[in-house]
Amino acid sequence: MSNSSIRKRNVFDVLDSLSDQPTKAANVLIRVDFNVPMSFNGDQGTITDDSRIRAALPTIKAVIDAKCNAILVSHMGRPKLVQKGEDTKETKTQKHQLSLRPASERLSELLGKPVGFGEDCIGDIAKAAVAELPKEGGSVLLLENLRFYKAEEKNEVDFAKSLASLADAYVNDAFGTSHRAHASVAGVPALMNVEVCGLGLLVSSELAYLDFSSKAEGEIIAAIIGGSKVSTKLPVIKGLLKQVDMLILGGGLAFTFIKAKGIPVGNSLVEDSMIDTAKEILEYAEEHGKTLVIPVDA
Repeated sequence: MSNSSIRKRNVFDVLDSLSDQPTKAANVLIRVDFNVPMSFNGDQGTITDDSRIRAALPTIKAVIDAKCNAILVSHMGRPKLVQKGEDTKETKTQKHQLSLRPASERLSELLGKPVGFGEDCIGDIAKAAVAELPKEGGSVLLLENLRFYKAEEKNEVDFAKSLASLADAYVNDAFGTSHRAHASVAGVPALMNVEVCGLGLLVSSELAYLDFSSKAEGEIIAAIIGGSKVSTKLPVIKGLLKQVDMLILGGGLAFTFIKAKGIPVGNSLVEDSMIDTAKEILEYAEEHGKTLVIPVDA
């Protein structure tokens, strides 16, 4: 049996492991991807596409229907000014514009029930918000932007411990960030018992799409991947190339491959440190009969 065909633990396995909580409902920390596009009219922000919030609904509902509390954590944008911690007007504006509060309000509308919002994702404020969750379960709490702290992206142990301490179990339902070794993605589950960790329904469904172990003879499988950097997508590119027959590269990362082929790219975005890696991937594709497609209009 291939690794891709082995069933991964999912949210229902996690909930089964929590079914014997004696005195109070379990709190389940769910890593979601609520990095939604926003438009602003003055200070008033509006979510222009809530599809990522909608995608997380099945997992959230599974948790609260099981009479557990759902504690949601997510990132939003790249709050570099906030991370610096400077007390400036620009920093305050960025913190306001990259707050997850609008996501909590939209989620409340979609669920048809109140959704709590924690003004921080760690520390006393987060602990206090979690402490207010009902013992009978069934409630939802969204904590503030994880990336307001550099420690999230650096996967610092103390930050991961702070997140893990808020809950009894962990579920990852943020497919778009699962390739990143960040504290909320890699650090937290590493600190918890494997029996109380699992995948959300969105991630499980995406993994099912990526399981090509049962493809028919002669069937051609193609995949498309984009993004700005090869370095952050490298494991995904290598993993896909082993499974698919054709891999189509788009976005900024394609320019690194174009330059690796000796084609001038002008001032386009290129990771020069990844040129040799790109050459190795191109060679692997040729040696194994894979088709690697890059833009012809670059």
